[in-house]
Amino acid sequence: MNQYRTKEGDRLDIIVFKAYGSMDAEIMDVVLESNPHLLNSATLPANSIVYLPEIQTTQVASTSKALW
Repeated sequence: MNQYRTKEGDRLDIIVFKAYGSMDAEIMDVVLESNPHLLNSATLPANSIVYLPEIQTTQVASTSKALW
């Protein structure tokens, strides 16, 4: 499990996006389970520890489809 030490003004959604490349609800749930101390914080205080668990993410190839 990796750790991230916050800087003043950090937000959990941005940290998760940088760490995992997504803010998917399932990823956020796993991160919040590892960080119950952050549940009620919109902006994180400086020097807080955010635990970033190993999460298997699948990459879906984007394809564009024409409607007509």
